[in-house]
Amino acid sequence: MGKLTTIKGAVRFSDDKNKSGQSVGLVVGSFDVLHLGHANLFRFAKKHAGNLIVGLDNDETIKLVKGNNRPINNYKNRARLLAELSTVDVVFPIKMISHHDSEEASEAYELLVKTIRPTHIFTHRICDSHWERKSGIAKKYGIKFILDRSKRVTNSGTIINKLGL
Repeated sequence: MGKLTTIKGAVRFSDDKNKSGQSVGLVVGSFDVLHLGHANLFRFAKKHAGNLIVGLDNDETIKLVKGNNRPINNYKNRARLLAELSTVDVVFPIKMISHHDSEEASEAYELLVKTIRPTHIFTHRICDSHWERKSGIAKKYGIKFILDRSKRVTNSGTIINKLGL
């Protein structure tokens, strides 16, 4: 299996690693304009879990959450770029279209966690306003939740604004 896979492939990857006693981390997001803050989050996650799965938002969700001028990079390009990172083991598409603030998105996230069964969930305190909800989901399923509390170097919005896009 290559790094780019489906949700079923991510589940198989997680199951195989869990069966062999290895830890599996899960990070989800849009990762539209990849920057040092993203790289730091992946490095942080990889430090705590031997394997890292990244769930990648679809283009329609990003447009809904971030506006009509987003994403800058389409799903295929974002996925291929993430697959090039040594800290990322598997990338799969999150097919459901929903605003991150919706109950529907929360239920979809919980279903992802329940289905993939990672040993760890990672997110960043500053860039994820839903980290407390994710922490509760992790607790519900006996998964270790690790919140990156580091100071962010930058964010995609700042980069996009500097470029005048």
